[in-house]
Amino acid sequence: MQPSHRTEKVAVVIPCYNEAESIAKVIKRIPKDKLHKQGVETTILVIDNNSTDNTATIAKKAGAVVVHEPQKGKGNALRTGFKSVPPDTDYVVMLDGDDTYNAAEMLRLLEPLKSNFCDVVIGSRLGGKIHKAAMSRLNRFGNQLFTLAVRILYGTKTTDILTGYFAWKKSSLDQLAPHIKSPGFAIEMEMVTKMARLGQYIASVPISYNRRDTQSNLHPFRDGFKILLVLLGNLFWRPKGTETPQQPRKIVFVSDAIYPYMKGGKEKRLYEITKHLAAMGHDVHIYTMHWWDDPRKTKTENGVTLHAISKYYPMYKGDKRTIKEAIMFSLACFKLIRVQFDILDVDHMPFFPVFTTWVVCRLRRRRFFATWHEALSRKEWVNYMQQAGVIASAIERLSTKLPNNIIAASAQTKESLATIHGRENQVQVVASGIDLSMLQKVKPAPVTCDVIYIGRLVKDKNVDALVDAVAIIAKDHPMFECIIIGQGPEREALERKAANLAVDQNITFMDPLPTAMEVYSYMKAAKVFCTPSVREGFGIAVLEALGCGTPVITSDSPGNAARHLIKDGQNGTITSVDSVMIANAILKWTAAEQKPNIASHMPAHDWQNLARQLAEVYTS
Repeated sequence: MQPSHRTEKVAVVIPCYNEAESIAKVIKRIPKDKLHKQGVETTILVIDNNSTDNTATIAKKAGAVVVHEPQKGKGNALRTGFKSVPPDTDYVVMLDGDDTYNAAEMLRLLEPLKSNFCDVVIGSRLGGKIHKAAMSRLNRFGNQLFTLAVRILYGTKTTDILTGYFAWKKSSLDQLAPHIKSPGFAIEMEMVTKMARLGQYIASVPISYNRRDTQSNLHPFRDGFKILLVLLGNLFWRPKGTETPQQPRKIVFVSDAIYPYMKGGKEKRLYEITKHLAAMGHDVHIYTMHWWDDPRKTKTENGVTLHAISKYYPMYKGDKRTIKEAIMFSLACFKLIRVQFDILDVDHMPFFPVFTTWVVCRLRRRRFFATWHEALSRKEWVNYMQQAGVIASAIERLSTKLPNNIIAASAQTKESLATIHGRENQVQVVASGIDLSMLQKVKPAPVTCDVIYIGRLVKDKNVDALVDAVAIIAKDHPMFECIIIGQGPEREALERKAANLAVDQNITFMDPLPTAMEVYSYMKAAKVFCTPSVREGFGIAVLEALGCGTPVITSDSPGNAARHLIKDGQNGTITSVDSVMIANAILKWTAAEQKPNIASHMPAHDWQNLARQLAEVYTS
């Protein structure tokens, strides 16, 4: 089986009411061929808002998918359009159907999204080129006034509030769409103000704006009054469950690795929790290595500001963490002495940053928080690092004494901190989570897959035991299919092992997938997820697989916290790291005619609630 090649997808949503004269021109000018050359597939959705002309017929003939919304109003049409966007879409563009906007310029709107510069892009007519007859003086003045008000009251950097040309990351639109209520032309004001309150990073790019050939449906005074009401009404709006705290805090996180540049469980946890803390109104920053390609040392993603305080150093040499990276990043953390903050939370790995950030917090007279994902005994350290493990164990034990509060990523980690290192006080559990609503939208990938592994390819994951198990199964089931997705120091050795066991045709090795949606689609396509890891601080990949309805096989190792998520025989199997035992477990689940209803039995882990729980720990 050949691995699939990732193709990004964009959906263009065009709300229309009696646009028969212009809709074909708009669709024709959408740069589908240029997007295709960039590896982007285009879906065009025309939302026919109960037109009395032949808008729908012309749009369909021009190649669009036509969706009918009988209730008049641009807001009504857009809500229907957003619900109609395919779930595997990466970006969504909103474009009016009257040909006043240049559809070819959507390439300019999509570029900042594709480079992760922002969450939303707004096409700015006021900052671009306006045809002299395209906008009346009254409309221009009103737009300038509303734009200034939003910049002052909501703290955005937008330069054109009432434009009809938007582009979103699909994940950002999914966060916004449930909160959109306006039926008519106030929809743009509602979207911008609520995006600001959700903590989404909005950028503006200059666009062209042409004269409209037909009569506009906008009534300046009537609709202007409605827009004003939305502007004022959303000043105190907060999404349910994410109300701005009475005292927003500046929260600094310190981690040498971040998602999506490093796709591990603890990196994904930091990504999700910081994103939701920002949506709650906190000023959230992550200080890390320089992972991104461009030379900027600071960038914003999902309302969270990322800072590169050191250059990138390789984290692994062979199958072990490098001391150089740990020391160099730790020394770079002294730069935080110059940073003002209310809360500082450092990732416990690779331990050295715990010491430098402790000094920073002492000098700044701030409480010191650290997040612990796992705690290892001296024996486990020696098994991992031989004699150097004795020193590593002592360093970890000393580091556990420094934080005022420790955030344990699982109940098992909290117990291990107490039993191994004697740290019992001021340890609070804030587990990891998933977005169940997003998982439900994902469709299985179009691949054949009996068993799948997704994660880092390092020694403790014991993926070689999975390869051995596949070799056992393939003797009687030569068409058996396994997919292993990930990178790491063990990748080449695993590929050689598969070739030596003559199962390289049964096992497909793939690089890490670019989006969470695609990861989940592969999880859903598999009959069973297998992770024989002996060390997991929580096991977020296991939780995600269960959320996808896929049973999980994992190890019974005491250091594997993921085993606590498994009800043996109901949603998976807990077994020893033995290739025969793993093979038997795989055969049991792949022989089932259909997957059990696993997702309904899993514990509730909601990122939003976990972020609120963490905020309470910080302020208690």
